[in-house]
Amino acid sequence: MLYRILFSTALLSTSVLAAKADNPHAAYLAPKAAQAPLLDIERRGEGWLLVGDRGTVLQGDGQKWQQAASPLSVMLTSVTFADEQRGWAVGHDVTVLATSDGGQSWQIQQNLPNKDKPLLDVLALDGNEAIAVGAYGLFYRSTDGGRSWREEFHDELLFEEDREYLNELKAEDEALYLDERSAILPHFNRIKRLANGDLFLLGEMGFMARSSDNGHHWEKLEEIYFGSFMDLVELAPGQLLAVGLRGNAFRTDNGGLDWRPVETGIQSTINSGIALDDGRVVLVANGGVLLSSDDQGRSFTSKVLVKGEDLVAVAPAGEGSLLIVGSNGANLYPLAE
Repeated sequence: MLYRILFSTALLSTSVLAAKADNPHAAYLAPKAAQAPLLDIERRGEGWLLVGDRGTVLQGDGQKWQQAASPLSVMLTSVTFADEQRGWAVGHDVTVLATSDGGQSWQIQQNLPNKDKPLLDVLALDGNEAIAVGAYGLFYRSTDGGRSWREEFHDELLFEEDREYLNELKAEDEALYLDERSAILPHFNRIKRLANGDLFLLGEMGFMARSSDNGHHWEKLEEIYFGSFMDLVELAPGQLLAVGLRGNAFRTDNGGLDWRPVETGIQSTINSGIALDDGRVVLVANGGVLLSSDDQGRSFTSKVLVKGEDLVAVAPAGEGSLLIVGSNGANLYPLAE
C-alpha cells in the first residue's frame, strides 16, 4: 500500500485511506484529526504543517495540533511553501489549494473531479511559480502565484516507441491521440529541487529525469531498475539517494550519471527520507520501519518503530527526535544514537 503515491490508481491494493468523498465539500473539523492518515510535512516557523486524509490540514508543535479549515475534503498528498506566508497543497481530483497567511486559511485554485486523478507532489520554485505532478504524467505549472494552472506535456519524457506511436496516432485521430497521451506517461511520484537548482522528477517503472531550467525541458535518465521510485535524498553536492518499492535504494556520487544499489535489508516500500544536519540519513517505510545510516547512505540499519503502521514522511524535530506521519497520524519518535 503506497499511501502517498498511489491512492487513486489501479496499483493500490486495499487501504482504509482510499475512500474519497462522493461530493466535494469542506473538510470536517475532527477532534482526532492528528490520528487520521497523514501524508506530508512542511516546517513552519517553530512548528509544522501537515496534510492528509479528507482534506485535513494541521498546524502544531508535535505535541498539540490545531486543524485549519480546508475548503475540500479530498485527500491531500503534498504541501509546499514559497515563503513564510504563501504555500500550496495538492491532492486527489487534480486539486490545488493555496494559502497566503501561513496555512491559517486555504482557497481552492484548482479542482478537476472529471479527471479523477491525483496530484502527488508539489514544489514551489518562488512566490509566483510552482509545479505540481501526479498520476499518469500529470504536470501542471503556475507562474502567477496559482491564479491559473497550465497543464504541460513533455514528450521528451516518453519512451521512444511511445513517441512514435503518438506521432502516428496524431496524424490519424486527434481525439484518440489526446486520450492516449493523457495516460501514456508513468506516474510522477516526486519532484525535488537540488541545492544547485536542478530539478529531479521520479516515478514508476524506474523513471527518473533531470532539468536545469526549472522543468521547462527534461533529460530522461537511463533506467536502473523497473520498480517505482518514491523519493530522492540529497546527501551532498552530486551525492543522491533514490528510494522506492520493496526496500530498493540506489546511490550516486556524480549527480545521477552512475548509480549503485544500496542494501537496506528490508522488503517494505521506502516512502521518503531526509539527511540530518549531523550527517545521518533517515528513511521511513511501510510496516512501521525506520532506517538510519551514519555513512551517507552507503549502508543502513533498520528497526520497527510501530508494527503495522505505514510511515510516509519524516522531519527532524530537535532534541534527538523525529516527527513522522503515516497511516496512524502524526507522532514523535526518538532518534537513537
